[in-house]
Amino acid sequence: MNFKARILIGTTLLALPIASPAMAIDGLTANGQFTTDYVLRGITQTAKRPAVQGGLDFDTGLGITMGTWVSSLDYGDDTNLELDLYAAYNFHLGPVNASLGGIGYIYPSSGNFGPYNYLELTGTLGYDFGFAAWSAKAYYSPFTMPVGFLDIKGVHPETEYWLTTGLAVPIMPWLAVSGNVGYEGYTGLGTTNYTEWDVGFTLTYDKYALDLRYIDTDTHYSGGPWFATGPFYVATFTFKFP
Repeated sequence: MNFKARILIGTTLLALPIASPAMAIDGLTANGQFTTDYVLRGITQTAKRPAVQGGLDFDTGLGITMGTWVSSLDYGDDTNLELDLYAAYNFHLGPVNASLGGIGYIYPSSGNFGPYNYLELTGTLGYDFGFAAWSAKAYYSPFTMPVGFLDIKGVHPETEYWLTTGLAVPIMPWLAVSGNVGYEGYTGLGTTNYTEWDVGFTLTYDKYALDLRYIDTDTHYSGGPWFATGPFYVATFTFKFP
Protein backbone atom coordinates (compact mmCIF):
# COMPACT_ATOMS: atom_id res chain seq x y z
CA MET A 1 0.00 0.00 0.00
CA ASN A 2 1.20 3.50 -0.74
CA PHE A 3 0.37 6.17 1.83
CA LYS A 4 1.53 9.36 0.14
CA ALA A 5 1.76 12.63 1.94
CA ARG A 6 4.22 15.34 1.19
CA ILE A 7 6.11 17.87 3.13
CA LEU A 8 9.29 19.62 2.30
CA ILE A 9 8.86 21.86 5.26
CA GLY A 10 10.78 21.78 8.29
CA THR A 11 13.57 19.47 7.05
CA THR A 12 17.12 20.82 6.82
CA LEU A 13 18.69 19.82 3.52
CA LEU A 14 22.29 18.72 3.04
CA ALA A 15 24.84 20.53 1.02
CA LEU A 16 27.18 18.83 -1.39
CA PRO A 17 30.34 20.64 -2.53
CA ILE A 18 29.83 21.39 -6.22
CA ALA A 19 32.65 23.80 -6.98
CA SER A 20 35.69 25.43 -5.53
CA PRO A 21 35.23 28.96 -4.14
CA ALA A 22 36.80 30.37 -7.29
CA MET A 23 34.22 28.54 -9.42
CA ALA A 24 31.21 29.32 -7.22
CA ILE A 25 28.13 30.77 -8.93
CA ASP A 26 26.44 33.67 -7.13
CA GLY A 27 23.12 32.58 -5.67
CA LEU A 28 23.75 28.86 -6.15
CA THR A 29 24.02 26.54 -3.15
CA ALA A 30 24.25 22.77 -2.85
CA ASN A 31 22.74 20.67 -0.10
CA GLY A 32 22.55 17.08 0.99
CA GLN A 33 21.90 14.83 3.96
CA PHE A 34 22.14 11.36 5.40
CA THR A 35 19.15 10.33 7.51
CA THR A 36 18.30 7.17 9.43
CA ASP A 37 14.74 7.28 8.01
CA TYR A 38 13.09 9.52 5.41
CA VAL A 39 9.87 10.38 7.25
CA LEU A 40 7.47 12.60 5.34
CA ARG A 41 4.39 13.96 7.10
CA GLY A 42 4.64 11.21 9.68
CA ILE A 43 5.02 8.36 7.15
CA THR A 44 8.24 6.52 6.31
CA GLN A 45 9.29 6.71 2.66
CA THR A 46 12.15 4.23 3.04
CA ALA A 47 10.54 1.31 4.95
CA LYS A 48 12.17 2.56 8.18
CA ARG A 49 15.65 2.42 6.61
CA PRO A 50 18.28 5.14 5.92
CA ALA A 51 18.19 7.50 2.94
CA VAL A 52 20.69 9.62 1.02
CA GLN A 53 19.40 13.01 -0.17
CA GLY A 54 20.65 16.20 -1.78
CA GLY A 55 19.83 19.10 -4.04
CA LEU A 56 20.60 22.48 -5.56
CA ASP A 57 19.02 25.87 -4.84
CA PHE A 58 19.32 29.09 -6.82
CA ASP A 59 18.41 32.58 -5.63
CA THR A 60 18.00 34.98 -8.56
CA GLY A 61 18.33 38.02 -6.28
CA LEU A 62 15.01 39.30 -7.65
CA GLY A 63 12.77 37.59 -5.11
CA ILE A 64 12.51 34.37 -7.11
CA THR A 65 14.12 31.17 -5.87
CA MET A 66 14.15 27.75 -7.52
CA GLY A 67 15.71 24.38 -6.95
CA THR A 68 15.69 20.63 -7.15
CA TRP A 69 16.00 17.89 -4.54
CA VAL A 70 16.36 14.11 -4.72
CA SER A 71 16.04 11.25 -2.22
CA SER A 72 16.43 7.50 -2.24
CA LEU A 73 13.17 5.59 -1.54
CA ASP A 74 11.80 2.16 -0.68
CA TYR A 75 8.16 1.73 -1.72
CA GLY A 76 8.25 -2.05 -1.89
CA ASP A 77 8.30 -1.98 -5.72
CA ASP A 78 10.69 -0.62 -8.37
CA THR A 79 10.32 2.99 -7.18
CA ASN A 80 13.71 3.99 -5.77
CA LEU A 81 14.03 7.74 -6.39
CA GLU A 82 12.08 10.93 -5.70
CA LEU A 83 12.90 14.07 -7.69
CA ASP A 84 11.40 17.41 -6.61
CA LEU A 85 11.38 20.57 -8.73
CA TYR A 86 10.24 23.79 -7.05
CA ALA A 87 10.13 27.56 -7.39
CA ALA A 88 8.76 30.44 -5.31
CA TYR A 89 8.34 34.19 -5.28
CA ASN A 90 9.49 35.62 -1.93
CA PHE A 91 8.24 38.91 -0.51
CA HIS A 92 7.41 40.74 2.74
CA LEU A 93 4.10 41.47 4.44
CA GLY A 94 5.35 44.17 6.78
CA PRO A 95 7.80 42.38 9.12
CA VAL A 96 6.58 38.93 8.02
CA ASN A 97 8.46 36.94 5.38
CA ALA A 98 6.17 35.30 2.83
CA SER A 99 6.33 33.24 -0.35
CA LEU A 100 4.08 31.73 -3.04
CA GLY A 101 5.19 28.91 -5.29
CA GLY A 102 4.84 25.34 -6.37
CA ILE A 103 6.48 21.91 -6.06
CA GLY A 104 6.43 19.09 -8.58
CA TYR A 105 7.05 15.57 -7.25
CA ILE A 106 8.46 13.21 -9.86
CA TYR A 107 9.22 9.48 -9.56
CA PRO A 108 11.32 8.55 -12.62
CA SER A 109 11.02 4.79 -12.07
CA SER A 110 7.49 4.38 -10.69
CA GLY A 111 6.90 0.76 -9.74
CA ASN A 112 3.85 -1.47 -9.73
CA PHE A 113 1.79 0.88 -7.55
CA GLY A 114 2.48 4.03 -9.61
CA PRO A 115 2.27 6.50 -11.20
CA TYR A 116 2.87 8.85 -8.29
CA ASN A 117 3.77 12.18 -9.96
CA TYR A 118 1.82 15.21 -8.73
CA LEU A 119 1.98 18.98 -8.10
CA GLU A 120 1.38 21.11 -5.01
CA LEU A 121 0.89 24.87 -4.78
CA THR A 122 2.64 26.36 -1.76
CA GLY A 123 2.42 29.38 0.52
CA THR A 124 4.58 30.21 3.53
CA LEU A 125 4.81 32.78 6.32
CA GLY A 126 7.65 33.35 8.77
CA TYR A 127 8.59 35.76 11.53
CA ASP A 128 11.72 35.97 13.69
CA PHE A 129 10.98 37.20 17.21
CA GLY A 130 14.68 37.09 18.12
CA PHE A 131 14.20 34.61 20.95
CA ALA A 132 12.26 32.28 18.60
CA ALA A 133 11.42 31.91 14.90
CA TRP A 134 7.86 31.04 13.80
CA SER A 135 6.78 29.55 10.49
CA ALA A 136 3.49 28.51 8.89
CA LYS A 137 3.08 26.71 5.57
CA ALA A 138 0.26 25.49 3.36
CA TYR A 139 0.46 23.02 0.47
CA TYR A 140 -2.47 22.19 -1.83
CA SER A 141 -2.81 19.90 -4.83
CA PRO A 142 -5.65 21.23 -7.02
CA PHE A 143 -5.60 18.37 -9.50
CA THR A 144 -6.94 14.82 -9.27
CA MET A 145 -4.35 12.72 -7.42
CA PRO A 146 -2.44 10.03 -9.38
CA VAL A 147 -3.35 6.36 -9.11
CA GLY A 148 -0.55 5.56 -6.65
CA PHE A 149 -1.45 8.32 -4.18
CA LEU A 150 -3.37 6.91 -1.20
CA ASP A 151 -4.26 8.38 2.17
CA ILE A 152 -2.88 7.10 5.47
CA LYS A 153 -5.41 4.22 5.44
CA GLY A 154 -4.86 3.27 1.79
CA VAL A 155 -7.86 5.04 0.21
CA HIS A 156 -7.42 6.98 -3.04
CA PRO A 157 -8.29 10.70 -2.52
CA GLU A 158 -9.45 13.20 -5.11
CA THR A 159 -7.30 16.10 -3.80
CA GLU A 160 -5.06 16.71 -0.79
CA TYR A 161 -3.72 19.58 1.31
CA TRP A 162 -1.19 20.03 4.12
CA LEU A 163 -1.15 22.75 6.80
CA THR A 164 1.70 23.07 9.25
CA THR A 165 3.20 25.50 11.75
CA GLY A 166 6.37 25.37 13.83
CA LEU A 167 8.61 27.17 16.29
CA ALA A 168 12.41 27.08 16.61
CA VAL A 169 14.11 28.39 19.77
CA PRO A 170 17.88 28.93 19.95
CA ILE A 171 19.32 27.70 23.25
CA MET A 172 22.98 28.40 22.42
CA PRO A 173 24.70 29.57 19.23
CA TRP A 174 25.25 25.91 18.31
CA LEU A 175 22.03 24.40 19.72
CA ALA A 176 18.32 24.93 19.00
CA VAL A 177 15.12 23.14 19.95
CA SER A 178 12.20 23.08 17.52
CA GLY A 179 8.80 21.54 17.02
CA ASN A 180 6.15 21.37 14.29
CA VAL A 181 2.55 20.28 14.05
CA GLY A 182 0.82 19.55 10.75
CA TYR A 183 -2.59 18.50 9.45
CA GLU A 184 -2.96 16.37 6.31
CA GLY A 185 -6.41 16.61 4.72
CA TYR A 186 -8.07 14.92 1.74
CA THR A 187 -11.24 15.15 -0.28
CA GLY A 188 -12.84 11.91 -1.42
CA LEU A 189 -15.20 9.28 -0.07
CA GLY A 190 -13.75 7.21 2.78
CA THR A 191 -10.49 9.16 3.17
CA THR A 192 -8.90 9.70 6.61
CA ASN A 193 -7.35 13.02 7.66
CA TYR A 194 -4.67 13.00 10.34
CA THR A 195 -2.38 15.16 12.48
CA GLU A 196 1.43 14.82 12.61
CA TRP A 197 3.90 16.40 15.02
CA ASP A 198 7.61 16.39 15.74
CA VAL A 199 10.03 17.81 18.30
CA GLY A 200 13.81 17.70 18.41
CA PHE A 201 17.23 19.30 18.84
CA THR A 202 19.60 20.58 16.17
CA LEU A 203 23.35 20.92 16.80
CA THR A 204 25.26 23.06 14.30
CA TYR A 205 28.92 23.68 13.52
CA ASP A 206 29.88 25.89 10.59
CA LYS A 207 28.10 24.36 7.54
CA TYR A 208 27.22 21.11 9.29
CA ALA A 209 24.29 20.08 11.46
CA LEU A 210 23.00 17.04 13.33
CA ASP A 211 19.26 16.87 13.98
CA LEU A 212 17.73 14.42 16.49
CA ARG A 213 13.94 14.24 16.22
CA TYR A 214 10.86 12.45 17.54
CA ILE A 215 7.98 12.15 15.03
CA ASP A 216 4.47 10.73 15.48
CA THR A 217 0.87 10.87 14.19
CA ASP A 218 -2.57 10.56 15.77
CA THR A 219 -3.52 7.82 13.26
CA HIS A 220 -1.30 4.75 12.85
CA TYR A 221 -0.68 2.04 10.29
CA SER A 222 1.26 -1.11 11.19
CA GLY A 223 0.71 -3.46 8.25
CA GLY A 224 4.41 -3.64 7.40
CA PRO A 225 7.54 -1.51 6.97
CA TRP A 226 6.37 0.23 3.77
CA PHE A 227 4.55 3.52 4.42
CA ALA A 228 4.32 2.75 8.12
CA THR A 229 3.61 5.43 10.70
CA GLY A 230 5.60 6.05 13.87
CA PRO A 231 6.55 6.79 16.43
CA PHE A 232 9.97 7.46 14.89
CA TYR A 233 13.30 8.54 16.34
CA VAL A 234 15.28 10.01 13.45
CA ALA A 235 18.87 11.28 13.24
CA THR A 236 19.85 13.44 10.25
CA PHE A 237 23.33 14.71 9.39
CA THR A 238 23.31 17.79 7.17
CA PHE A 239 25.96 19.77 5.28
CA LYS A 240 25.66 22.76 2.97
CA PHE A 241 27.94 24.68 0.60
CA PRO A 242 28.97 27.39 0.07
